[in-house]
Amino acid sequence: MTHSVARHERRAPRDVVADALRDERSNLEAFVAARVRRDEADDILQLAALRAMERADALDDPARVVAWLYRIHRNLIIDTYRQRAREQRYVETVDEVPDGAAASADDPCDCSVAQAKRLTPNYAAILSLVDSDGLRLSEAAHRLQVTVNNATVRLHRARKALRQAMLEHCGVRDSDDCADCRCVYDACCAA
Repeated sequence: MTHSVARHERRAPRDVVADALRDERSNLEAFVAARVRRDEADDILQLAALRAMERADALDDPARVVAWLYRIHRNLIIDTYRQRAREQRYVETVDEVPDGAAASADDPCDCSVAQAKRLTPNYAAILSLVDSDGLRLSEAAHRLQVTVNNATVRLHRARKALRQAMLEHCGVRDSDDCADCRCVYDACCAA
């Protein structure tokens, strides 16, 4: 048994993993950067470090910690490719079909417009471009200077946030129910 292996065996798994992450950081960054887009690399690196620390006790052989870390990173890269493919299929099939969370008609109700403006700027922008202005998702992504995949995810999250905001403020889940909205009586969302 080498001195290095003996040193690993006496240390707590989390310490072994933390040290290996620190020591291999630049190599892992290069490994990931060579395989995914720049906007995905940081997320993968962070998620891989988190997974490694969470699963440190599952490390069978501390002497093989570096190989174990590369396997975690490789699996996350593969997951990213799969997610990209799923998002692309989604974009191709339902690219611009509104889900009813925001304007599904030509003239959105005052409540959905007011609540959309109160969301984070990223969410408000994507909702405005796609649901209010009627741009295709790819056009909105270009204007926002993000990938179509990022815009797809952002739009999905924005619509979900809008539904929640409308439920909390107006008592309804989408603009189709604005006739039943308490804001009609309160006049709080009037444009």
